[in-house]
Amino acid sequence: MKPFANFHGTAGVKEPLVTPRYVTPFANEVAPVEPKPTFTLTFTYGTPMREINDAVIKTVLQFAHSNRLQAAELLKINPRTIRRHLGKKTGAGGTAQAA
Repeated sequence: MKPFANFHGTAGVKEPLVTPRYVTPFANEVAPVEPKPTFTLTFTYGTPMREINDAVIKTVLQFAHSNRLQAAELLKINPRTIRRHLGKKTGAGGTAQAA
């Protein structure tokens, strides 16, 4: 039987396509880990949780140079949470008002 012929010649068996693998010469080396910042905050026993949250957020914001996105990334919270926590002020009657 004759091999199938097309306009460019006879059709042969094609080699299977193999996707290239990217091999680095430093595969066994461990990438340096960036140290996470550490803070020491001191609170007295009985401090309301609201005050502790606000103090932590304010401290991390100072470290992040008032960058809410970076502070939220460090705290692993949503940036809107930072705005919500620090934007509320307690007015007359103890109700929270948005700033």
